[in-house]
Amino acid sequence: MESTTDPARLVPELDRLRARVRADQRATSAPLVVFGVLILLYPVLDGPLTGPLAAGGRHVALLAYWPIATAVGLVALWFAARHRARRDGVGAGRRDYGHATRRYLIALLLIVLLMLPVLFVGVFAPLVWPAAVLAALAWWRHDTQLGRWAAVTGVLGGAAAVLAVAAAGTADAGWLWLVWVGQGLLGLAMIGGAALARRRELAAG
Repeated sequence: MESTTDPARLVPELDRLRARVRADQRATSAPLVVFGVLILLYPVLDGPLTGPLAAGGRHVALLAYWPIATAVGLVALWFAARHRARRDGVGAGRRDYGHATRRYLIALLLIVLLMLPVLFVGVFAPLVWPAAVLAALAWWRHDTQLGRWAAVTGVLGGAAAVLAVAAAGTADAGWLWLVWVGQGLLGLAMIGGAALARRRELAAG
């Protein structure tokens, strides 16, 4: 019995499927959007929009923001990736966001139970936390572009921490304004980078 499948048509289809899977496995747009939005939201707690929030409540909010926000963001990425995998009919692969999310939650639980001072990184150097998570995702998913954004976020986070320390104990709040504006610009730049990455992903798919 002769096959009705034309090999000349089958090869391009397989190539397109491989390209789509590669684009999904190495996608950078989704995590960039998620962490860009989270970075934009952080100054609401840390900046002048905090308003009459008591100092104790503010400190707790700053301490809990990145651990909780990161968990929520990773869960959102996990469910979005599962939806895409079911829609396109391809597996999520061994390096999906589910594995990354579970490992993050286990690490966070250990940090809390052992009372490790890592949580205070989110207060004194807030951008270092998302930079570390982005770097871990970049390593986990072999994503070079995501690794570059992690490096940029880490460098800016370290600089922002130095400026915040320099502004502490002074009457001039100008340094803090620079930190808030810088965080907002980074969040917007990350979302813009996600839009460009998305265009490349669509072209590859």
